[in-house]
Amino acid sequence: MKKLIAVIMGLMVVGTASVCFADTENSAVAKVYVKVDPNVAIRPLTAIVNAGSVQVGLFSADVLFRVDANKESVQFFAAASPLYKGDDPKNSEVAPIPLANGAVIQPTNANPIAGGTNVAQYVLPTTIDEFPAQQTEAIIFESSQGGHFSQDVNVKFSWNQSDPEKPMGEYSGKVKLTALLLP
Repeated sequence: MKKLIAVIMGLMVVGTASVCFADTENSAVAKVYVKVDPNVAIRPLTAIVNAGSVQVGLFSADVLFRVDANKESVQFFAAASPLYKGDDPKNSEVAPIPLANGAVIQPTNANPIAGGTNVAQYVLPTTIDEFPAQQTEAIIFESSQGGHFSQDVNVKFSWNQSDPEKPMGEYSGKVKLTALLLP
């Protein structure tokens, strides 16, 4: 029995050694692959936008965002709040200046697909930080850039100051642009 075990052990050592030892040179090749996931980055080019001054009537603010994505088609929706006196949506005793119309979304080098419009209508209540706001419908834009979407996107938000006795002072709110990549 001891002889049999010794023979088997010897064969195992010889068998293992033949796998471990090779010629004086050898190589092996393996294939490596990676999938690049879709990604998008967005940021405002100006964090604070001055909409000027108004007595009564419609007025707007152009807010410029930078959008960089590794896909040609990007879906956008915007959101905006009414403008509150003293930047205080919770405690202001003065009625806010309400939103008007929809948000006009205009990329530098892209158009809405399927002949759509670039005016996004407000359709859903939401919040931006602590500000009550309205969110627009989504619009898909296709870039004229090959294989990516890297450009500025201007969004025009509008409000209507219809109260001729509105207390004077500074009224402010929040706006937001969201970019989504579709599968």
